[in-house]
Amino acid sequence: MKGLNTSKDAGELVSRTTDVRTACVVLEMDAEAYEKLKATQDSFRKACNFLAGIVRQDEKREKRLWQRYNLHHEAYYQVREAVPELGAQLTCNAVRAVSAMYKSLLSNNPKLAMNKGEPLPEFVFKNIGIHLDARTLTFSADRQSASVFTTQKRVSVRLCPGAFQKEILDSGKWAECELVFKKDGNGRRWCQLHIAVERKLDVPNLSRLKEEEVLGVDVGENNLAATSDGHLFKAGKLKNDRDKFLSHRTRLQRNGSRNAKRTLKRISGRERRHVEQVNHVVSKQIVKEAKAKGKRLIVLEDLTHIRERIRATLRVRARLHRWPFRELQQMIVDKACRVGIRVMFVDPKYTSQTCSACGAIGKRKKHRFECNCGYRAHSDLNAGRNLQGLGYRLVTQGPDVNRPDATLSRQ
Repeated sequence: MKGLNTSKDAGELVSRTTDVRTACVVLEMDAEAYEKLKATQDSFRKACNFLAGIVRQDEKREKRLWQRYNLHHEAYYQVREAVPELGAQLTCNAVRAVSAMYKSLLSNNPKLAMNKGEPLPEFVFKNIGIHLDARTLTFSADRQSASVFTTQKRVSVRLCPGAFQKEILDSGKWAECELVFKKDGNGRRWCQLHIAVERKLDVPNLSRLKEEEVLGVDVGENNLAATSDGHLFKAGKLKNDRDKFLSHRTRLQRNGSRNAKRTLKRISGRERRHVEQVNHVVSKQIVKEAKAKGKRLIVLEDLTHIRERIRATLRVRARLHRWPFRELQQMIVDKACRVGIRVMFVDPKYTSQTCSACGAIGKRKKHRFECNCGYRAHSDLNAGRNLQGLGYRLVTQGPDVNRPDATLSRQ
C-alpha cells in the first residue's frame, strides 16, 4: 500500500546546541603594517603551495596526506626549511589550511574520494586568507584593537566593526579568526578580520505540541518554497536567470579561449552569489513568519540523494543538478535554530501524491492536485501540508512501527 512513511527512521529532529556566526570586521592600519601583513600572506601562500605539492606526490594516496595529522608529520620540517621566516605556528596553520582544502574537495567529489588510486588534482593557492589563533593574534582588553604576528614583527591594527558586526561580536564567545585581503576595481586595498563567534542555543521542548504550531515547507524548482500556511515563494525570475546563465556558460565552454574562460569564471561567481542571496531572503522570510505565528517546529524534506533519483531530459537534469535545494534548507535550519524553533527532516516519499485531507493517493497534473474526496489544491501547497501533518504525527505519536506503510490521516 502506498502512503507516507511513518516508520521508525522516517524523521530526524535537528538538535543544535551551539551556533557559529562570522563577523567580517574591517581593520584600520598604517601603510607599513599593511606591507608587513602582505609579506606574511606571501610566505603563507608559498608554504601552502609547497604543502599542496607534497600531497600531490603521494599519487596512490597510500600516506593519506590530505589528513592534517599525516601531513604535519610528513612535511612540517620541510616547510620550515623552505619558508623559514614563516615561524612554527603559522606553519601549523598552513598545514591546517591545505588539509581543510583537500578534505572539502573529497567530500564534494564522491567519485574522486572512492577512486583511491587516482592522484589528487593540482591546486594553487592565490589570494589565501591567514588562519590566526591565540598565538598569532592578541586582542586588547577593550577589544578595540589587536596585535597580529607577521614574518618581521607584530603589528597593531584597529577593529572597525559596523552595527551588524557589533551585534554578532556581542552575541557570544570569539573563536577562530582569519585575516583576509581585499581589493576593489579602483585599486584600493584593505584587510578584514573574519571572527567566528560561538553562542549556546537552548533546545526547545516539543511537549504538548499542537498541529497548528508545525510548519511544513516543501522546496522545489518552480516554487522555491511552499509552506503549509499557504505561502508560495515563486522561482520564475530566478529560474529564467539561471537558464540564461546556463546558455551563456555553454557557449563559453564551446569557445574554449582564454578570454572565454575568464568570462566563465566571472559569470559563475555572479550566478552563485545571486542564488545565495535569493535563498537568504526566502529562508529569512519563512523563519520570520514562523516565529510571528508561534510555530515551534518546521518540517523539511530529507533530500539526500535527490539528484540521483531525478528522471528528466538532459537540459532539465543539468538545471536541477545546479539547483541549491540543500542550501535553502540549511539556511532555514540555521535561522530557525537561532530563534528557538526546532527543525525536523522527514522522508519525502509520496508527500506530493498523497491527499493532505483524506490520506489517499490522488492525481497530480503539473501544479494542480486533485483527490477523489473532492479536495483540490496547488500540488506544492498540498505537499507542504503533508509535511506538516507527518512531522506532527512523528513527534506527538511516535513512529508507527507495526505499519511502516501507513498513510497519514488529517482528521
